[in-house]
Amino acid sequence: MKAFLHKANRLLAGFAGWLMLAMMMLLIIDIVFRSADMPLHGLAELSVFVMMIVIYLGLSRCEEYSEHVGLEFATNKLSNKARRVVAAAVQFLAVATVGLMFYAITTDAWSAFETNSSIEGLIDLPIWPTKFIMVVGMVFFLLQTIVNLVDSILMARGYEMPRTSE
Repeated sequence: MKAFLHKANRLLAGFAGWLMLAMMMLLIIDIVFRSADMPLHGLAELSVFVMMIVIYLGLSRCEEYSEHVGLEFATNKLSNKARRVVAAAVQFLAVATVGLMFYAITTDAWSAFETNSSIEGLIDLPIWPTKFIMVVGMVFFLLQTIVNLVDSILMARGYEMPRTSE
């Protein structure tokens, strides 16, 4: 499971990187055409959709390497054993939180699909495709938090986790 998630995380993060380039190009094109008094409608909104996709597809890779924001000033004062137990408890809370986020985003995406929600303007842009891509990102984020929970429980019990190399 870890090997599959690692490959999926690399693929999703790489795709998110290319989408970031596409988002920058959309914004540059938007600025250039607005400067020439020929605005292309919907480009700014489209770049927001791409930004949301980039964020959600990158969450799992960030979780895999524990690169999310964390406060360590309290845990640094603990012994190694206590630090591992706290890490497991925190990871359990992370799984619960990501599970709730997954549920909320999935129900919101389904609702957007059923109602055909869109951003209205000169060009109506449907929202639900972006939301379903966000759900895909959340699936991998939830799976990665569960894997990290299992690892942290094993480490709290004294098992040493082998290091994975890239």
